[in-house]
Amino acid sequence: MWVGIREFIGWLLVVIGLACVGAVVSLALQRNVLGAMALSLPATIVFRSGIGLVRMSAASRVATRLSQKKAS
Repeated sequence: MWVGIREFIGWLLVVIGLACVGAVVSLALQRNVLGAMALSLPATIVFRSGIGLVRMSAASRVATRLSQKKAS
C-alpha cells in the first residue's frame, strides 16, 4: 500500500515540477528574467524529488516481486 501512495505523490510532484518549469518559460518569454531565475531552482528540486520517489517505488515493487518469486 505504501508503494502506491509513494508513487502517487511522486507523480504529483513531477506534474507540479513541470508546471513550475512552464511558469519559468512563461516568465522568461515575458522578459522577466529575475522571476524566472528565482523559480528555476524550486522547480528543479520539486521535479527531481518527484522523479526520485517514482524511481524508489518502482525499485520497491521490483524487489517485492523478486522476493515473492524466491519464496515460492
